[in-house]
Amino acid sequence: MNRILIIEDEDLIRKQLTKLLTRNSFDVCCAATIDEALQLEPDSFDLLLADIKLPGAPGTDILAHVEHAPVIVMTSHASVRSAVESMKLGAIDYVSKPFDHDELLLVIERSLRENRLSAQNAAMRQDLQRIFPCASFTSVNEPLRKTVKELKALKDEQRFVFLHGERGSGKELIARMVHESGERARGPLLFADLPSYSSTELGPLLFGESASSSTVQQDLPPAHKPGLLRAAHAGTLILRNVVELPIPVQKQLVSAVHNPQRSPVADTRTVSRPLDVRIIALNMESIDSALEHGLLDDELASCFENGCYSVPALRDRREDLQDLAEQYLGEYLRRYRKRKISISKAAMHALLSYHWPGNVNELKSVMERAALMVDAEEINPAHLGIGLVDNEVANIPVDLSLDGYFRYFVQHYQDQLSETELASKLGISRKALWERRQKMNLPKKS
Repeated sequence: MNRILIIEDEDLIRKQLTKLLTRNSFDVCCAATIDEALQLEPDSFDLLLADIKLPGAPGTDILAHVEHAPVIVMTSHASVRSAVESMKLGAIDYVSKPFDHDELLLVIERSLRENRLSAQNAAMRQDLQRIFPCASFTSVNEPLRKTVKELKALKDEQRFVFLHGERGSGKELIARMVHESGERARGPLLFADLPSYSSTELGPLLFGESASSSTVQQDLPPAHKPGLLRAAHAGTLILRNVVELPIPVQKQLVSAVHNPQRSPVADTRTVSRPLDVRIIALNMESIDSALEHGLLDDELASCFENGCYSVPALRDRREDLQDLAEQYLGEYLRRYRKRKISISKAAMHALLSYHWPGNVNELKSVMERAALMVDAEEINPAHLGIGLVDNEVANIPVDLSLDGYFRYFVQHYQDQLSETELASKLGISRKALWERRQKMNLPKKS
């Protein structure tokens, strides 16, 4: 049974509310002032009904003393202004006097339901953090470090962010980091995997749809099913492959964020609350490339103009490999409750020599496989299964630096592989291979 605290100084209204709520299976306590309410431990209740005008201190003062219990304010001066002020202070809803009993019960049930969902979401988030903690994104690669620093410094007013790079390069991890870095971390984080939907489904997915029914009276507005944009209010919506959106839907997206009252998102209940959501678009190709191929609307592209960032492929930031591999290994060992193991130097050399076509996603899969397979103190190359040059990689000297490994690898395999094959195995271009040969005085054999 839900416990409700009524804070109301008029005895007749207290009695009417107590009778109504008790009849509807609520456990009710009453107080006439804020001081009386504080003696009843207000945060221990499931919901508070507080009149705005009370002797001594206004009813909204109770908001400073509750953290978990939702507060509905009551006012005999029903106005948008008083409602907005109460909501700004933290009230979950408001009702006006005289009460419509059915409406009051609906507001109470909705507030209780929303509070339960919020508590469940917080619990689920903590549980996910316990099972698979999301480590903060770090990188040794200088260009990526600069990008991450700029993204962490984004103001909440920056509504559009565009991250482009190869599939699996870590765009989603960086997008999560952006969400967790600011005030929006308190709001929802939603994902839309756009290629999973047909073109006709994308509009309703983002903007919601009206659920028409023959049983609904024609003089009443249709029920509105909110889309992801409204569901992500005060938080972040991440769009995977934004170019999958048809151009008309892209135009609607711009309108929805900048002009919510004229957009498909607006309805009679939410039009008074401006849409506040950050859009993070993840895409393999850059904005310029998408515009060139006619896949991106000019107006939407201009929204991303000051928030466009490139995420380099893993093979272009090999200095991150060791830290990432150890981070993911640790996470999977905790997930599968396995004892601590380390990565041998031979296995690390194998990781550094691989081309990583699947980028960070592939590295995570490799480390998960190793965590499940290993039955020793160390991970060796055989546990990785990443298509090594041959079994001799396990015999590479384990005390080599990266430059030493490069020298060893080139000298050992240049008789067996062409320059193109050698560069591919090292995960670099032929030009980069040539430049590094010159720098290290490793001329190609004639």
